Amino acid sequence: MSGIVVGMDGSAGAQRALQWALAEAALRACPVQAVYIIDRRYLDSDLGVLVAPSAAELEAEAGAILDRALEAAEVPEGVAVEKDVVHAERHGIVGTLIDRARPDAQLLVVGSRGHGGFAGLLLGSVSHQVLQHAPCPVVVVPHER
Repeated sequence: MSGIVVGMDGSAGAQRALQWALAEAALRACPVQAVYIIDRRYLDSDLGVLVAPSAAELEAEAGAILDRALEAAEVPEGVAVEKDVVHAERHGIVGTLIDRARPDAQLLVVGSRGHGGFAGLLLGSVSHQVLQHAPCPVVVVPHER
């Protein structure tokens, strides 16, 4: 898909990233692919699998999150949006998101939740990892001030 790929997770930062991506897509006359990546690595431990939601439940919730995000967004006329719910591959959320942008994405857009300072170092940052490894131009939409 030659267009704009935007990473979604249901956060306010992701919503801002989606809105930015939609406006940019209108300028470029290209489609937007909104991607929600399900990461089961922390759910599928030896004990967690007994209480973890099923893949179908997680996919339904992810789809609902994308639906709500698109309902709240202002989708410009003529901009096609594809919703994409995928499971993280062995290389995690960032690697899977980057894979969705290959081979020909015009842009990869993610939001910043504003985790700065020490908290940002502890948590790691999807946006930082995307900036370091993406094969295409990246836009990180900052948090509101």
